[in-house]
Amino acid sequence: MTIEQIIKELKFASLTPIQTEVMKNFNKNQHIVGLAPTGTGKTHAYLIPIIANIDLNINSLQAIVLVPTNELVNQVLKMFHETNSTIRVKAYDAKTDKKRENKWLENNQPQLVISTPSKLIEFSKDNLLQIHKTKYFVLDEADMMFDFAFLSEIDQILDRMIKPKNLLFSATISENMKPFINKYFGNHIYIDTTKEHELKIEYMLFQTRIKNRLEMLLEIVANLNPYMALIFVSKNENQEEVYNALRNKGLKVGMMSSKLSANQRKNMIKDISDLKYQYVVVSDLAARGLDFDISHVINYDLPYQLEFFKHRSGRTGRMEKEGIVITIADDRDSRKIQRITEMGISFNRYNIAKSGFVKAISKDNKLLKVEVEAIKKIPKPKKVKPNSRKKNKEKIVEAKRKARKKLYDKTR
Repeated sequence: MTIEQIIKELKFASLTPIQTEVMKNFNKNQHIVGLAPTGTGKTHAYLIPIIANIDLNINSLQAIVLVPTNELVNQVLKMFHETNSTIRVKAYDAKTDKKRENKWLENNQPQLVISTPSKLIEFSKDNLLQIHKTKYFVLDEADMMFDFAFLSEIDQILDRMIKPKNLLFSATISENMKPFINKYFGNHIYIDTTKEHELKIEYMLFQTRIKNRLEMLLEIVANLNPYMALIFVSKNENQEEVYNALRNKGLKVGMMSSKLSANQRKNMIKDISDLKYQYVVVSDLAARGLDFDISHVINYDLPYQLEFFKHRSGRTGRMEKEGIVITIADDRDSRKIQRITEMGISFNRYNIAKSGFVKAISKDNKLLKVEVEAIKKIPKPKKVKPNSRKKNKEKIVEAKRKARKKLYDKTR
């Protein structure tokens, strides 16, 4: 099948920027690093040209696609089958029967493998799966792989290959990825389509007190009616608290915990795809590989690794649809919010009124005014006493603190 035939089979009216650029550069004698937001067609960007370049007459492994989760293995496999290609493909995940697969590999080789890193190592360990001749090696969702400690496994795999064409795809490029890229990708073609893929997302920021985060969440959901919302909660101990609070309000809520067994996770994914829930409480780890239409993302708290903010956000506003990302923050989060802003995210600050969400006036300007007014009200001493300058400074600090608190209470 040619690239044109595959595109026709998939009934694509047009290609996304990442797809256009990868297909244009695929047959050049260079590795490729592709950067694009989640949900912009990265999988088809590499899958289509790989299918077009695999030789059906060669009965050996020609291409490997590595992804971080079992769910992503099955998603890529599903996309492959949609092309109606006759390539021999194998998908290795936690459910793969090792005994049966090893027996098959004694006399056969797939032409394309889609796998998690650990499963690929497992099946290639005794050279039953012969990975050394692979022509194309793809790392999809690379930033997730690196953040979840797959680096040593990927190193093991690449060290056994004889100079394949390497392709890496990611929503972000973090600092810990750069040494790996320098080692295995050398003078590569760098494709960055993040600007072309401007997502239609509004980033709403709600400020709260440290102790009132859950109360703020409940006020927010009382003003929402989402198609489906993912609520990201970083701390395990807070997930059940959030889940129970929402359930007690009579909301249709599910929870994807990393503690779920494989069967429980499978059942939960089915329930989500069947729209059994309107809200799903997740962690960054548990949300890996989930691929559903999401109208809202709610950050109950900020991720430990701020690059994950873009991963979370990229679950909504996909493929030209509009999305909303709601973030709850307290005073301790100000530095993180600043760093996220420096990553290109522009927040709109909101308060909650009886009528619903109300856009806040610039907090910085407002604070400056109330602080100045508070300082003006400090009575001037009749006599300059020893240590009076220090005491006056303390009064100014206290007056500003009270002014901020008063303003904050009004906006609540």
